[in-house]
Amino acid sequence: MMNNIKIKSFENLQLNFGNDLLDSKKCKLIYHSLIQKKQSLLSKLNVRNIDCPIEVTELIENDLDGIYGTRRKYEDLLHKVNVLQITKQYIRVIQKLEYFNVELEREYKSKDYEKCVTIFANLCEINWNLKYLDNFYLNNIICGVQKYWHDILKSSLSESFEETLKSIKWPFVNANFSLQTPPQNAIDGLKLLTEYLLQIELSNDRFDSIALSMSTSCLSAPTFLMIQPLRKRFIYHFYGPRQTNRLDKPEWYFTQILTWIRDHKEFLHKWIQPVVDKLGYCHLDIELEFMVGLVQLAVEKLHADIGKAQYDDFTFSHTVDEALSFDKELRISYDYPVIQAGVLGVLTQAQVFIKWISMERKFALEKMDNILSSSELAFEPLDSDIDNLKVTVCADAFMTLLKRITDRYESLPQPGHRLQFLELQLELLDDFRVRLIQIAKAEEGNVIESKVPMIANTLFYMENVLLDWGNTLHYLNLYYYKSKSENISPTVLLPDIDDSTLENEAQSVFTETLLLYGDMRRFLISTMSEFVMEEIESKSQNYIREDWSKMKVDKDFKNLSLTPSACSMFEVIAKRLHQLQKSLADKIFSIIWKSLAQQLDNYLFEELIWNKKLEKGGILQLRYDIERNLFPLFSQFTDKPEGHFKQLLGSLQTCNI
Repeated sequence: MMNNIKIKSFENLQLNFGNDLLDSKKCKLIYHSLIQKKQSLLSKLNVRNIDCPIEVTELIENDLDGIYGTRRKYEDLLHKVNVLQITKQYIRVIQKLEYFNVELEREYKSKDYEKCVTIFANLCEINWNLKYLDNFYLNNIICGVQKYWHDILKSSLSESFEETLKSIKWPFVNANFSLQTPPQNAIDGLKLLTEYLLQIELSNDRFDSIALSMSTSCLSAPTFLMIQPLRKRFIYHFYGPRQTNRLDKPEWYFTQILTWIRDHKEFLHKWIQPVVDKLGYCHLDIELEFMVGLVQLAVEKLHADIGKAQYDDFTFSHTVDEALSFDKELRISYDYPVIQAGVLGVLTQAQVFIKWISMERKFALEKMDNILSSSELAFEPLDSDIDNLKVTVCADAFMTLLKRITDRYESLPQPGHRLQFLELQLELLDDFRVRLIQIAKAEEGNVIESKVPMIANTLFYMENVLLDWGNTLHYLNLYYYKSKSENISPTVLLPDIDDSTLENEAQSVFTETLLLYGDMRRFLISTMSEFVMEEIESKSQNYIREDWSKMKVDKDFKNLSLTPSACSMFEVIAKRLHQLQKSLADKIFSIIWKSLAQQLDNYLFEELIWNKKLEKGGILQLRYDIERNLFPLFSQFTDKPEGHFKQLLGSLQTCNI
């Protein structure tokens, strides 16, 4: 069409303008003239323009009315078609429901459960496909039909399932019987019924969250039915006036639950779980469900008894211990997931938890009293010493006490509960330190032959243990949560420990405790060192007052002997070093003998050399006393004892003899 218009346009130009088209100036005039005519025509055709001819306006309006009218007719027709299609689909759904209802009725009467389950699955598929349909009446009809047949099928299948369980003598209350193989036809029937029961589960996302809550209503139908006989037995034995229902014997029902788990675990794994896997329910663990159901029995029983147990401290403490032991056995021996709820939920209820932590504090303080009550035995070293730490009886017993507290609470799922137990441990550590201070202050007279060295060993051993504990995952997690709750950066380092006995470690939950224990240990070391030095100074007075300027010169160094007045001083040094080495841990003794060597170096330098006028004879004698008598006393602790007496050695070497 466009080509025809172009041809006609060329013909009109040729006819009207002829040779004028060959002149460029005339072409421009022709072009502008045509543009003006075009604009004039467009202006006349604009219906908004008052100059537009009435004929054009009427023609356009008539055309628009026709277009809109035709569109409305088509829209009405489409709406009617859509209504008819929806009505047709609605009728088809109703017919399908009627058909499935009739088919289910017929197959159910003939006891053909396989076909019933298949038809029911089709019914569920319709419900699933139409669940977002905005038709309340139809949805109610579908859901009503579905629930009606679900209840009927589940009731009938459950009855058959229970009869089959009885035929294989379920539950296995005899451990030996659980090892026997039931009749194959009964097993096949049980597997088939398990499959049917799982297939008629109403909710399509029933198993999407397998982190089951502690409720038997969340269990799959087969698991629920398998637990019911055990529930009846449990209630029979552990509720009511039975002799097996004793408040002071919670271990009886805990042991029964663990026994049932053990006796049925293999059967579930061998026969039931493969059915679940076959259906593609890879997220459903029948063994776990079975354990959850049985653990719920223990939870209900513990919840019923714990309130009464609180009135007797011994019964309450025993119940808590047995519950913790039960939970630990579940998780270690049967891989019961940490995220899965259990009896710990009962122990961490507010009122019970307050009572629990109060009892822990009470028993710990009583145990601490017993540990320190026999003061003579409390600070005796253990027979089996590790790394020559001279571990005392009280240190080992107290750290064992803290470790047992940790063992009881470390499996608690909530950090807040674990932090409360940590605070209790820190309180006990501080209380123990205060009691050690009181015992140390009560010691009078010779501190070297008192309990002070053993107290220093106790502190040192506990510091080492706390440093090790602080690096374990349990206490690192607690430090993280504690720092987070207190808004403290967890990357700060401990201040350097000046005695170098303990390495500089990253901060932990025991940082403040370690600083206090370290301060006390250093104070006791300083006390022992000062006592020895005072005794040395007392015994050295005659030696210090020797007239070194009048001593005769003996050229033969080998012929010299120890200055008689020095004997008592060297005897004290030898005796105290021997006593300290025997009573102190190796690292503490290393600190104290080095400290004594340094103090001796300063003392003898100031008293014998700095304030004295020595002649050759005195210098030679002093050199003999130092090199042949003092250095050998320390040579058993170091290969180069002279390195710890730099002032004395340097002064004697500078003298010309």
